[in-house]
Amino acid sequence: MIYTIPYILYILFLGFLAILYHQRRDDEKFCRNIVTYCALSFVFFFGFRGFINTDWMVYYLEFEKASWDSFALYEIGKSREPGFLLFVMLNKSIVPNYHFFIFTQTLLHTYLLFRFFRKYSDNVALSLLISLVFEGFTINANLIRNSTCIYIFLNAIPYIYERKPLQYYALCLLAISFHFSGFAYLPLYFFLHRRINRWVYLSIFTVCILIFILHIPVFLKLIQMSGLGGDFVEMKVEGYTSLYGSRGIGLGFFERLITGLLVFCYYHKIREMRPENNIFINSLVLYYIAVFFFSEFAEISKRIFTLFIFAYWILWCDIIRCFFYERNRYLFCTFVGFYCLVKTATNLNAPIHEYDNLLLGGIKSFQERKYIFEKTFKEPEY
Repeated sequence: MIYTIPYILYILFLGFLAILYHQRRDDEKFCRNIVTYCALSFVFFFGFRGFINTDWMVYYLEFEKASWDSFALYEIGKSREPGFLLFVMLNKSIVPNYHFFIFTQTLLHTYLLFRFFRKYSDNVALSLLISLVFEGFTINANLIRNSTCIYIFLNAIPYIYERKPLQYYALCLLAISFHFSGFAYLPLYFFLHRRINRWVYLSIFTVCILIFILHIPVFLKLIQMSGLGGDFVEMKVEGYTSLYGSRGIGLGFFERLITGLLVFCYYHKIREMRPENNIFINSLVLYYIAVFFFSEFAEISKRIFTLFIFAYWILWCDIIRCFFYERNRYLFCTFVGFYCLVKTATNLNAPIHEYDNLLLGGIKSFQERKYIFEKTFKEPEY
């Protein structure tokens, strides 16, 4: 439980700011100050963090080895994405320190994320809180390349609604230059803005739930039926399932079920709030498809649904506004607050999540953290 305390304290801090933001929402200057406090806290929490979670083990060593010569010899498929490598080398040329790189990356993320929130959220503090609880802690602290890709795409969303393909694809290509998963965003321009019928939404959602509950291996069946790659690919897919496991019914399942049903119940209200909400509803559909259709591959499922989790960050705030009675809003907000604390305490309670900060007494060294990582994931002896 001790490892999760800093994360819970940060969630409580943002919750306090979200309440103040709501109470003084008509005071534009006050709300701007709250947004500033949120941005500064975000930079402080993530920009000065130590070696948290797992991916730093790879990125720290890559940063130390990176050079302009290796960038000049860039080969597709053998190196990191060119945009990411260029960003690393620019930082290393200014200050050859991994933590300076993390700080400047956090500044970039802060600009991109808050630019997105200020455009689509009616309570930036609450959206930031929800974003951190729903994959945000992992995205910002662990997925160093993916995070930049996702945040760049968030700022391409307005061009989908405005039907400006040049600007949209320019940002998508920039996102891809940081992580190749950005290729998934390319086709979205053609349909993400379209208005799908409320009952079509419910049908897709219901099919997703049934596939998950009945443990229907959709992806594996498609591989078998198509014959793509033959027995070799089929064997690899089955092996990947055995290695990483599948997603089971737990607290997350009921959270997704409740969210999906609430969006259905308030479908028209949510769409009327802003024209761009068609994009977020459709993104939520893609999120459910990624979660449930690929449930037999827990790791693959997570990597795909992380690309669309941003729909939660906006729609949960909009759902709160849909309740007609103020009392129901308070009850739902209480539920949201409690659930966020439980989810944070559950997901961030391993030794690898131990939080330290350069400005709060320093951080553990790379070797110390490596030892903790190896001890945490050491295979049991029989």
